[in-house]
Amino acid sequence: MSIEDARKKFVVDKTPEKEEKAEVPKIENTNNIINIEINKLVAFRKRQPFSMYDETKKQEVLESIKENGVLVPIIVRKIENDKYEIISGHNRVECSKELHLSTIPAQIVDCDDNKATLIMIDTNLCNRDKIPPVEKGYAYKIKMEILKNNPNISNINEFNDNSQFGTEDGKTQIYRYIRLTELIKTLQEKVNNEIIPFNAGVELSFLSKQEQEIINQVIEDEQIKLSLVQAQKIRLKKNNITYELVLKILKNEKIKVEKFTGKLNKQVFKEFKDRFSSDKEFSNLVKKLLDDYFRSDSDV
Repeated sequence: MSIEDARKKFVVDKTPEKEEKAEVPKIENTNNIINIEINKLVAFRKRQPFSMYDETKKQEVLESIKENGVLVPIIVRKIENDKYEIISGHNRVECSKELHLSTIPAQIVDCDDNKATLIMIDTNLCNRDKIPPVEKGYAYKIKMEILKNNPNISNINEFNDNSQFGTEDGKTQIYRYIRLTELIKTLQEKVNNEIIPFNAGVELSFLSKQEQEIINQVIEDEQIKLSLVQAQKIRLKKNNITYELVLKILKNEKIKVEKFTGKLNKQVFKEFKDRFSSDKEFSNLVKKLLDDYFRSDSDV
């Protein structure tokens, strides 16, 4: 879905009547696009999962605006005090400010908070070249919450097994992105910086915060990169994670696994072998003791 498709999903107003009457000479109305004064703009006020462009991408936008102006209008909605809230286009606005432009082309949409948030998410997901995995996770999480709580919103049917939720990501992949929001911040940063592979981060997200802290400490102490296979092995040890265990897994050392076989320790056997007349007598006593032990344990 292109950015234009994302725009078309929502009703776009003509310039409001009171705006037409206002004496603002720098505003021009042409096919639903107006040149709006930058000092009338405020940043998106609801949850915003996306970060601003890095310096490299920012320079690309600055050069483009210098040469061609702002080619894609930003999306805004009218709010109080004759201001406009930016729904999509924060980077274009910031670059325009740096270039000391006084106006920017904008499209005004008439929508509530939920639809404004959906437009913000859709246009960023569809238009950005590269989005850090954790930012995508928070974006999808917010979008899912809105669609779940507002079944009458027009694009609710996009999220099903046969759709791509408005992006190139399928439903299963979207849930993987959302899992990353369960990671502690330090592990999220490692996933975004590709120190931890995406799918390995998903595996670690199923562990407790305390266990994640241990894993992060081992990675930082040893400066070791975590693989998907290692993350899967760690996840299998959920609720039994220790620093030593994680270190062994990350260093690919063999982990001794103690299994229950029912065999009696030789020293115990020697000490008590003359106290029983038969194996049956011994087994009956063991069963009684175990019954009492587990019964008292369950009563706690």
